[in-house]
Amino acid sequence: MTEKPDLREDQPRRSGGLAGAGTEEATTAFREESADLDAPPGPDVPAARATPVPAIPVPAPSAGPVASAPTPTPTPTPTPTPPAPASDVPAPGVAASAARSPRRPRRVPVIVLLITALHVALLVTYSFVYTTWAGYDEAQHVDMVYGLQHGAGWPAPGEKMIATGVAATSDDFDRGRFQDMFQSGGKRRGSPSFAEIAPTPRDARQSFDELGGPTPVDDGRLSNQMIQHPPLVYAIGAGLLEALPGSENWAYDQQVLVLRLLNILIVAPLPLLAWAAARRFGLRGPLATAAAALPLAIPGFTRVGATFNNDGILILATGALTVVLAGVVRGDLRRRTALWAGVWFGVAMLSKAFAFALPFTIAAAYLVGWLHTRRARTSAATAGSEPEPGAESVRGGPRGRLPVLPAAIAVGLGLAIGGWWWVRNYLLYDALQPNGWATNPPRREPLLLPDSFLTWFWYFVRTMISRFWGGLGMFEPPQLSPVTIVAATVVTTALCALAVITAVRRAPSPAGTPAGTPGWQARLARLAAPLVLLTPVAFAYLMVGQRSWAEYERYTRGIAVQGRYLYLGIVGLAVVAVAGLGRLLGARARWAPVLMLVGGLVMQALALLAVCSYYWLPRQVSFTPARIPDVVAAISRWAPLPVGVTITVVVGTALLWIIALALTLIPALRHRTPADATADTPAS
Repeated sequence: MTEKPDLREDQPRRSGGLAGAGTEEATTAFREESADLDAPPGPDVPAARATPVPAIPVPAPSAGPVASAPTPTPTPTPTPTPPAPASDVPAPGVAASAARSPRRPRRVPVIVLLITALHVALLVTYSFVYTTWAGYDEAQHVDMVYGLQHGAGWPAPGEKMIATGVAATSDDFDRGRFQDMFQSGGKRRGSPSFAEIAPTPRDARQSFDELGGPTPVDDGRLSNQMIQHPPLVYAIGAGLLEALPGSENWAYDQQVLVLRLLNILIVAPLPLLAWAAARRFGLRGPLATAAAALPLAIPGFTRVGATFNNDGILILATGALTVVLAGVVRGDLRRRTALWAGVWFGVAMLSKAFAFALPFTIAAAYLVGWLHTRRARTSAATAGSEPEPGAESVRGGPRGRLPVLPAAIAVGLGLAIGGWWWVRNYLLYDALQPNGWATNPPRREPLLLPDSFLTWFWYFVRTMISRFWGGLGMFEPPQLSPVTIVAATVVTTALCALAVITAVRRAPSPAGTPAGTPGWQARLARLAAPLVLLTPVAFAYLMVGQRSWAEYERYTRGIAVQGRYLYLGIVGLAVVAVAGLGRLLGARARWAPVLMLVGGLVMQALALLAVCSYYWLPRQVSFTPARIPDVVAAISRWAPLPVGVTITVVVGTALLWIIALALTLIPALRHRTPADATADTPAS
């Protein structure tokens, strides 16, 4: 009978010497992938702190099997100290201080790097599938960059009119010949798709300067509302184009492609951030790898990341902040950690107003971390063990006081880095985020009748879900099928709920705990830890809902209901969902990366099928595998680079999917986990 896998991280092996050799290989696959599923959240440090093992004076250890009873010898022969076991708990006879030696830096597993490469390749593919100006408000975002390049500065709300050079081509999508098909589902009414429209030949496409330059349009249209957002990403984009020699003479779509590649570079680390956050939260091996793969399963996010906007930098900053806070909720209350939290909070403050919810997330993370360290100290005192030297000053603060200082450092530094922009707005316009149009514009969204809260609420809930997973058009179609959207939502919600519920149920209650020991703190810390990682999504959802309801009361229309506003919390969502998946799979957690990659492949295939069928096939033509060359050819005609580049990107993305699936499937079938996905430290 195979030994049941030990689900606690850093637990000493239960079999030693030759007696344990028979089960060593069988249980290796589970020790890392199931780690920390049962153990309470705690600092990501060697296990000697949580489970100290005192040094036991024994004769010098032998390399052979352990004898049933020690046989004293008159003159024992000294032998070399054996190497430390695979776990972080010191072996008997080895000084406990050895377990506290610094760990070597962890290498990112090859499979995680491959998933990141696949993520980037998929983003580049989408940048071709979505032709220039097909991103959300992409013309307005590009116009902000173009204005900075030509000294327009940052005008007041209502004063930034779009440049003539930008409007010359983008107007086709917003108000011209493509508007009905692109924004209103006109293909169903007979409007031609991109596949039926002959684009301007690639060698005849002009630059922004040649198309009219920075001169503002004067046709009475609304101003560029993006003036309401901080300028960070636009300044970076302008600097990038200025640094590229001769870029001002490039065709307009090639300049837009540069800005798209900038956004792709910004969101490229998301799988790495999800993996790092999962590890800091206590997930190991295949579960951390599965967290890295979750962003691939959200086609709407891929579409946003592949076009130019200011969402990408908010997603990056909040994702990196989540990595930091995943350690904070487990007791990392160091000031150095607080400084990193402050830096990423500051970057988020210079991206979009959704960053205003992050101080609450930071404060909640430090409160949970304090509860965890206080519970850990109480448990150590009850067991009569001594804390590791310096542990209190590094992790929990002196005498376990509330971590006001590190929390204040994180929030204060972030406000110092990015808060000045919002103070400026308040001083100049009497509002933190003024109306970018400086007027109430006419709305083109459909009326929602009858006029009631329930009408709005039902529209808001189903539209947010739909556009979170598959915001594929402007607005719909194209879109994913309702079955796909509901299935993805139910599965993700169930996994997150499972992670939270089982965390509370498995909170430890050691026997012999004296009266007054805060057992409730253990349960509260375990309950709150995953909830903290979900707060960016929750707060963004509430902020979007509050604004949408206010607009509905004014216009009786569904306005500003965009699922992309929730993408700032993708990293936290990935960690919690995969934690629930680990609970569900148990000893079969080695299959988690396979399931996530297969799920991502299905979601992306369905999304690309919907997009290509609507944009890149003629009217009355259905998609079949035989139509793939026609689709690629149509995309290539509109692409800013030669056809060979488009084909190379599409083929390369497909090959990366195959390789990634193979590298996760083969070890799962062999009942083993790749060494590079499970090792805490790199191989020597």
